[in-house]
Amino acid sequence: MSKFLIRQAFAEAMEFHKQNKFDEAKEIYNKILKADESEPNAHHLIALVFMAEGNFQLAKKHIEIAIEKAPNQAVFQSNYGSLLHSMGENQLAVNAIKKSLKIDKKLFQSYYSLGIIYTDMQEFDKAIENYYKAIEIDKNSSAAHNNLANLFSSLNNSEAEYHYKKTVDLVPDEIYPRLNISNYYIKNSKFADAKNYLNELIEMGLTSKEVYNSLGVAHKGLEDIEMAKKMFNQALDLDSNFDLAQKNLDSL
Repeated sequence: MSKFLIRQAFAEAMEFHKQNKFDEAKEIYNKILKADESEPNAHHLIALVFMAEGNFQLAKKHIEIAIEKAPNQAVFQSNYGSLLHSMGENQLAVNAIKKSLKIDKKLFQSYYSLGIIYTDMQEFDKAIENYYKAIEIDKNSSAAHNNLANLFSSLNNSEAEYHYKKTVDLVPDEIYPRLNISNYYIKNSKFADAKNYLNELIEMGLTSKEVYNSLGVAHKGLEDIEMAKKMFNQALDLDSNFDLAQKNLDSL
């Protein structure tokens, strides 16, 4: 297979990969590896497919070959760390990602991944530090701001509000930023603020059973029991098996 054909094959496989057509992507990656079994990018990319499928052992086999063939590729080490985290090997994951940062100190995904891993390890100061480093590299990462907000909220740190608001600003047309900040306000008994954000979602046509349930909780906190009942029933209209909304309704 010529270099030109290999480039074409990579482009086609990666397009299948993006579309979650994993079997088609793997077939092409395997063809590339049949032509050149030492091709590190093919090993790396097929490892990511296996990882997405939950086949961690095959993913580990291929990504370790990729690292052996191209040890100075920071993204290989970073994704290896993410794989190890998925396998429950948190300290080994940290070690791999730190290796990636020795190669490339500006790799956003490595700091972001360390934020997730250190949160799972309950090393919250380190998690916060790494989320801030990720945001220094990409200040417009809604995922980093949202994760940092969730972490601050769990620690009852008021900085959560800033990062929730930042997430809303960055992705104003999605449900989760307004829903998350609303639930943060509900947690802190700021029911009117929560109601405002939730009503914005309804006005935008971005409704869900969770939105109506949270709006019911906000109305309950504002002692508007009839509206609370209406919102809980709206949630149950969308999903009659939504136990949380049913429990909230029963509590009234």
